[in-house]
Amino acid sequence: MSPKRRRRPKPASGQNWEQPSVSGIHAPDIEIDLHGMRAHEAETQIKIHLQHCYNSRLHIVKVIHGHGSGVLKQLARDILTKSELVARHYPGSYGDGGDGVTIAELDYGGHKAYNRRSNNSIVPKALPRK
Repeated sequence: MSPKRRRRPKPASGQNWEQPSVSGIHAPDIEIDLHGMRAHEAETQIKIHLQHCYNSRLHIVKVIHGHGSGVLKQLARDILTKSELVARHYPGSYGDGGDGVTIAELDYGGHKAYNRRSNNSIVPKALPRK
């Protein structure tokens, strides 16, 4: 025998293992990409995505609409302004995509997951002391 260490073969039960699929559970992504959509398609997709994120108790939603002619950007911001699920929305920062991304903060009845400083940076809320 050679001095090299021989590897054991994997057991048959572990060779074909796949992650079990759970039906009925769908974790929504925080982002929705509207590139290539028409205005009427994007409108329904934004509303559906907002409702999924709200039901999943996400606090922030990113709507990626791109720069383009500005139709999708205006449509997205109009929908977010009129929506009862959104507390506020604003354009993304330079690293997030700039004006080609709109970030919406969802409203859960006055509950805020974080505080904001005067320069608009997010500060996590302190846990209550016991």
